[in-house]
Amino acid sequence: MLTCFQGLMLDPVYWTVLAVSTIAAAVAFGTLNFQEFHGKIYYALTFLGMIWTLMMIGAEAASPAYACKMQQAQLAWLGHGLVPVAWSFFIFEYVGPSSRSRGWVSLLALIAVPLAAFGLAATNDWHHLIYTVETAIQPGDDQITFEHGPGYFLVLAVLYCFVMATLIWLGRAFFRAKRAAWPLLTMLMVITLIPLGANAAYALLGFTVLGLDPTAFMFTLGIFAFSWLLVTNKTMDMPSVGQSTLFDTMSEPLILLDARRRTIRSNAAAKRSGLLSDPTLEEDLIAGIKAQVAQNGSAHITCSERLYEPRVQPIENPLAPAGPAIGWSVTFVDVTDRIATTTALERALREADEANRAKDEFISVVSHELRTPLTSLKGGLALALSGKLGEIKGPLRSSLDIAHRNGVRLSRLVDNILLVQKLEVQALSLEWLPVDLPALLRESIEENRMYAHERGVRLDIGKIDQPAVVLGDAFAIRQVVDNLISNAVKFSNVGDTVEGTLSINNGRVRVSICDHGRGIPEGMEEKVFGRFGQLDDDGQKSTQGSGLGLHISRQLARQMAGDLFYESEVGVGSTFHVEFGIGAGPEAGPQAKPSTLQSTG
Repeated sequence: MLTCFQGLMLDPVYWTVLAVSTIAAAVAFGTLNFQEFHGKIYYALTFLGMIWTLMMIGAEAASPAYACKMQQAQLAWLGHGLVPVAWSFFIFEYVGPSSRSRGWVSLLALIAVPLAAFGLAATNDWHHLIYTVETAIQPGDDQITFEHGPGYFLVLAVLYCFVMATLIWLGRAFFRAKRAAWPLLTMLMVITLIPLGANAAYALLGFTVLGLDPTAFMFTLGIFAFSWLLVTNKTMDMPSVGQSTLFDTMSEPLILLDARRRTIRSNAAAKRSGLLSDPTLEEDLIAGIKAQVAQNGSAHITCSERLYEPRVQPIENPLAPAGPAIGWSVTFVDVTDRIATTTALERALREADEANRAKDEFISVVSHELRTPLTSLKGGLALALSGKLGEIKGPLRSSLDIAHRNGVRLSRLVDNILLVQKLEVQALSLEWLPVDLPALLRESIEENRMYAHERGVRLDIGKIDQPAVVLGDAFAIRQVVDNLISNAVKFSNVGDTVEGTLSINNGRVRVSICDHGRGIPEGMEEKVFGRFGQLDDDGQKSTQGSGLGLHISRQLARQMAGDLFYESEVGVGSTFHVEFGIGAGPEAGPQAKPSTLQSTG
């Protein structure tokens, strides 16, 4: 068989076929490496089958002996069978894509059809189904005159099925594709039809090119044209198509200007917005934007009752990046809703601030107005209970006692509300004098013993490291310590002990009030130290208060360069710590202690 290929390089026909095949291989290599499209594997197989067919046909034309010509004609059937099958699957994938081009069925067809065609051709000497016994080189001819048998037409019928499926798939693509894709689909249709027509003319009418089957030559020309189309046409070029789609589907108006500031392209959003026809923007869009921005005094422009933020981006010259721009892209970001939302939020914040101030003023006025009658009420009840107005006995005295206690409680609540208001507007004036903290702790514990005794709680003084003097307001510090002690007593069980201790560490003095009550759950700091904050009391109504004590205590401590925090474990108890810097003055800032802060209100 190898002897049939000897001397081929001396034949100009073979040189021509070899040149065409080389060009085809180069085109295939370049297309596959530098283009991205669906069905590349089938496109490569189509080229492979086409090149194989050309090489065999060229060898057949250049060979002088009948036996060699027949062998090469038989070998060409591998390409004859592969090209239409691979091309059909390429079209299915390229214009679809289609599930027909995937899976074991396509793999089976790609292998079985070419091998079956080749098998029939290679065994033709036994059955003469492809070429009949009349096939021969006629006197005076250089090429074989093939007489086709029924096997030839059977193979063609199978291959034509793939060709017809390709044409049907392309026809369906015309109905669903955009007009921009019609030229490409037309080219694919032509590439499919021309080899089909050439092959039909050869099989039925005996039409040849240089005495050979013209099918491969016609298909080669068509696929060369398609390869050129792949390089130049952007219909299936994903980066190009993606950019174009992104440009046209952007929700923001986008306009491209050339070096003379003329509009050369705009997307659908720009056309809908009316920006292109807005007389206030003038013909020179960039100049119109600058003029309107200068007139409005803001970075926004108005068009058709919409507010836009123009973003002008120069497009640099890729050949001379440092030179003048070759154009501009202008994106108009619609900020109408954002501005409206921002304006509404600002208005809502102002209204909330005004409402908050009105509320504070109302509370302050009401509190002040309550003070005078409460003072008279407490004084009158105290005078009546003292017996100076006459002896009071029995149920009347009990009722007056209750009224007096509630009057004192209400008076304390009013005082606390007023104190909170002063703390929040920083209108509370505090003294900065030396305060003996151990003595203050002892006094507070002694004065709260009666309250603790009434609750069935023991109140003790624990360890005091050493004398400690801080700068601050003695009355305010005493109020903080009293709040912590009364709070600990309130949340202790009957028979429990509340202990007050004092320690010094790193120049700071800490007063700690420890109880063995129910403890505080984690994550309750805001409720503990918030205004009117109350923890769930598990039905213990006796522990309810105004919810202002610990809030006031922390604010007072921080205004005196201290801090208030706590440590707690549910079911074990809580320890509240108030810290001050030894000798710290008003210039010192609050020292926050990292811990889990919470409170009992």
